[in-house]
Amino acid sequence: MSSGDAVFVYGLLTLPEVVYAITGKHYAMQQASLADHKSYGVSQQPGETPIPALTHSPGHVQHGQLLLDVYPAELEKLDFFEELDSGLYLRQKVRVQSAGLWLDAWCYTAGPALVPYLAGEWSVQQISEEHKKHLITQLIPSMLTTYHNLHASSGTTTKATPLSED
Repeated sequence: MSSGDAVFVYGLLTLPEVVYAITGKHYAMQQASLADHKSYGVSQQPGETPIPALTHSPGHVQHGQLLLDVYPAELEKLDFFEELDSGLYLRQKVRVQSAGLWLDAWCYTAGPALVPYLAGEWSVQQISEEHKKHLITQLIPSMLTTYHNLHASSGTTTKATPLSED
């Protein structure tokens, strides 16, 4: 039996209930670190759910989680949630360290449309129960309705961006 991909997550996707609301699946997760990257907060309107974005940042280490065994159909839903088509985020292959091993994983990094809005620190503690409830009961179901409607009418899929060599 083949296994799915690993996805390095560092923000909202570290919350199992958010990932489940998007994919309908519970994943095994393990701690991981990504060298030369750092997450920042994204400036938004007051009251909106605080969101992070990850950028290349030499000398920093971003700690997060690996979602294990993520299959293509689930990855497409995560891509849609991360708004790859809009340029807000990019999906790239990265090398992470986890459980003493180096592993390849997908990772969502800040795209060109998001970079100008990076501001300050971000932590999962900024996500209130009210924010989580709003995400899980309103935003994600609305997003999934749009996702299913788009796929039913056009059959399109999102594409990952290749890992760039810096």
